[in-house]
Amino acid sequence: MGYELVRKVWTSAQFKDYFQGVNTRWASSVTMHHTYSPSLEQRPVGLLKRHMDNLKYFYKVKLGWSRGPHLFVDDDEILGMSSLYRSGTHARSFNKTSIGIEVLGNYDDEDPLTGRGLACWTTAAKLVGVILNKKGLSPSGTSIKFHRDDPKTSKTCPGTKVTKAWFVEMVIKEMEDEKNDANLTNTQRITIIEDHLKLS
Repeated sequence: MGYELVRKVWTSAQFKDYFQGVNTRWASSVTMHHTYSPSLEQRPVGLLKRHMDNLKYFYKVKLGWSRGPHLFVDDDEILGMSSLYRSGTHARSFNKTSIGIEVLGNYDDEDPLTGRGLACWTTAAKLVGVILNKKGLSPSGTSIKFHRDDPKTSKTCPGTKVTKAWFVEMVIKEMEDEKNDANLTNTQRITIIEDHLKLS
């Protein structure tokens, strides 16, 4: 036990449906991490199920952890690791109250503002928006923690090139877009799709 979600993969929309039935009463925040290794360069097509098996082995066997981070994200998918029904292992001071999310990449070196880096952080922002929305939390420095906020670490995680203000703004935008989309009528959605098709 402890690695129940390994090999589970969702799009943002699929995760939203899944998460509706998950009780995360124990958590009052999310904590953002970067994988560091593997980096974006080391995973040119993102994270695959076999990569998640390898990460499970690393956490469980090499580190001896009974559970690991909860979720991983890459360019366009959310991948599971540890059960969301209980705390995981990812940041010493935040483990008991925070959902641990790992973003593919090494953001001490790789760029989070463009290309694949931005795609990964956009996936992360959508994921965090789903979690905070269900829990009735607003995006803030309290509800969104960075691993480096932990006084018991000296790590730069989730990378020196990622600022909290930037990521909180991303989450706010994703939540606003989701809310606006939910308020659209079917006719409005069809019009938007038709307009998009004309432009492409």
